[in-house]
Amino acid sequence: MIEKNVREQIIALMKREVVPAVGCTEPMAVALCVARATEVLGDKPQKITALLSANILKNAMGVGIPGTGMIGLPIAIALGAIIGKSEYQLEVLKDVCPEAIEQGKRYIDEGHIDIQLKQGNCCARATDTAPRPSSAARTPISCASPATMRCCSTSRAARAATAAMTTSP
Repeated sequence: MIEKNVREQIIALMKREVVPAVGCTEPMAVALCVARATEVLGDKPQKITALLSANILKNAMGVGIPGTGMIGLPIAIALGAIIGKSEYQLEVLKDVCPEAIEQGKRYIDEGHIDIQLKQGNCCARATDTAPRPSSAARTPISCASPATMRCCSTSRAARAATAAMTTSP
């Protein structure tokens, strides 16, 4: 039997660190970053470059994205730009519907998404074609716990991520 104070500490830890997510948290953390960058731009980006750690890539490329019938980061990124809402945190894609999936497939086919391996700090960068200072948004993905409200770059931390990144145009 676990002592009462230890049990209470475990429950407090779980309440602090465990958050709801739609599917695997790695692609949701990336979709969340893309959704936030899209919100900063105010329109669907013409180009999204996701610079991701090996852990995020390893854990996100082969997993299913709920409601889509598809696997991997490209559809998660596309839907993050099309229907993602950062206020939903790791449930960023909970509004997925057949129309959005079709739009996402076209977005991927049109070459709007570039996924790369990045050493150091990871980020999702979204740009539009307007030649103005606000034509780019970058959302960092940095190691953190849900309490600090940031996306995470390591798989262990990403599983516990909630996110609401800082952005810098």
